[in-house]
Amino acid sequence: MKYMNHVKSGLLAMAFACAGICFTGCEDDVVINTGNSDKLDTVDGVYGYVKSAAGARELTPISVFGDKVATGHLYFELSKAAEQDVTVTFKVDEDVLEAYNKKNGTSYKMYPADKLSLANGGTATIKAGEQKSASVELNINAGGTIGQTYAVAVSASANNGVEVSTNNQEYIYLVKPLAAIPESISKGDILTHCFVEVNDENILNMGEYTMKSDGKPFFDVVSIFAANINVDSKTGRVHVFCNDQVSFLLRNADKFIRPLQAKGIKVVMTILGNHDEAGMGNLSEAAAKDFAKELKAYLDIYGLDGIDFDDEYTSYNNSNPSPGFEKRSRANFARLVYECRQVFGKKLIGVYEYGSLDSPDGEVEGVKVGDIVDYMTYGYYQNQNPNGAFGREESHFENLPKSKYAPLPWKINDELNGGWSGFDKSKFQKVKDEGYGIQMFYNPKPLMYQYYVLLSEISEVLFDDGVEWSGKYWSRTGEAYQGKMLGYEDLVGEWKVTSSNSLFTYVDEEGNPRWWDWKGSQEFEKNVIIEKDEEGTGYVVYNWGTFPEITGKYPMHCDYYNGALLIYPQTIHEGDAEDPATYKMHFGTYSKNFQWKAYPNYDDYYMDGAIAPNGDMHIYGLGNRWAINPYKYVGGEIETDIFPDVPYFVSENYTMKKVR
Repeated sequence: MKYMNHVKSGLLAMAFACAGICFTGCEDDVVINTGNSDKLDTVDGVYGYVKSAAGARELTPISVFGDKVATGHLYFELSKAAEQDVTVTFKVDEDVLEAYNKKNGTSYKMYPADKLSLANGGTATIKAGEQKSASVELNINAGGTIGQTYAVAVSASANNGVEVSTNNQEYIYLVKPLAAIPESISKGDILTHCFVEVNDENILNMGEYTMKSDGKPFFDVVSIFAANINVDSKTGRVHVFCNDQVSFLLRNADKFIRPLQAKGIKVVMTILGNHDEAGMGNLSEAAAKDFAKELKAYLDIYGLDGIDFDDEYTSYNNSNPSPGFEKRSRANFARLVYECRQVFGKKLIGVYEYGSLDSPDGEVEGVKVGDIVDYMTYGYYQNQNPNGAFGREESHFENLPKSKYAPLPWKINDELNGGWSGFDKSKFQKVKDEGYGIQMFYNPKPLMYQYYVLLSEISEVLFDDGVEWSGKYWSRTGEAYQGKMLGYEDLVGEWKVTSSNSLFTYVDEEGNPRWWDWKGSQEFEKNVIIEKDEEGTGYVVYNWGTFPEITGKYPMHCDYYNGALLIYPQTIHEGDAEDPATYKMHFGTYSKNFQWKAYPNYDDYYMDGAIAPNGDMHIYGLGNRWAINPYKYVGGEIETDIFPDVPYFVSENYTMKKVR
């Protein structure tokens, strides 16, 4: 069989990593476009071309930070499996770049050739029976002008006396020299780490929170959550898979990743199991080495600072592992992080420890896991294990010091009221007092919450300093908005309030109630009026809820709490000569006899809230069947539970928009 002898790499479509190959890249990069087959010169129906690892498209920019060495990763792939070993030689090729510029009307300048080198002399082998070579590293030494964009073109040739192709193709990286980024900007002995669900959120938001005293970033490490580990059904080899959102972020690293790094924030990427056999705990030694090299390509090409591993969703086959896999074990996981350390250098390696089997332990080649990883975090949050996992690092891991462990991970999404649910300063004080070195946060919702109040509460414990917010927030795709920061004075005024749900009664033609049903979101009948109380520390609140004719006459007293409104059961009117009835606010819910039944035993509960970046206030109730309403007392007893003479009872959570 004959192969192209001097094949120069790729049309844009040919830069994509092919599905079914070990170095398969991100989701929208895995399909080879064969629509331009007329552009390919084939011999006996077989052709080859140069491609980049990590799913990188042609013209992917590689950043050179200060005097550091950047690295590209290239490999050669055939359209069919080789019948004999084929040796491929890559070379940096300025002629290719000149031809590309002429063809495409571009004017890319070649990066200084004396700053470029190819590992292993630029040679790689495609073994008989395989389609692709091992990757070859393109080393890019510092030497260009900061702020200028260069290009590096690479071509390849195959030996064994094969004929030369007449239609050559190229692969081109862009190269961007940048100023050196800070190695670290320490604000204390505890590293703050945040996992960001990039399907919905923008990692740039984490760079908008800074320390009050010196403006240093509050977050030290931000993790892109998440790419996946998957197995190729054709080859049986594991590879990285990126969905559209992760791919978008990586392709636009200059827009999303570099600004955080310029502030001294490390940006890492989480690798998550993805419901097939590929996991961190069952790779053979050879597979672990292979996967570690692919991860390094992602770090190098996209300029990431490290990898986090989260082995939650792997479908292990311990009874009959497929070829290339072994039975799941913590030792296998340890082997993977060890192999990563061998090729990562000083890049970060972290582990999200969801359970004992979902984490590495032991030692590999005489090196203990605690000496390999940079940090581990416990995987159960404040609603799952309110007491955290203090001491777990000693009982579950080999040589893992407290300085590398996060015993109190804190979920800060809407499920847990932006992180306020279960909040207790003493827990964070324990993190500090017992010498732990990591504080982890998960799943911020920066378009829903202004986190500076919560983060200040935590930071004042951990670092004796508060946190400020820039006032800017970012959509997932990179649009910037200016937010509104609300203090005590800003809550005073008129607010339109909408409940997230409501219950109403169906009443028949004869006036008899028949059943309760959901009515969905409802606006309050009247806008809520908030005034300062006499002390100037709380509020007097009028027109709350379903019965503004009562709460408008007898307002509630509410507290200013965590930057928002706190609402709680209380007496709003003591009987007097003008109105002998007493009115109390209680939590209540519907009952079988079509009354809205009060629950005074819930009087220790309350509703609190948070301020969204746009200035809206969210109040969180007890659930979709509950609301706080006034109840009438006569002679010290509830005269009757509220009968549904109104069409609905607002319930669950509330959004407040300021009118004036």
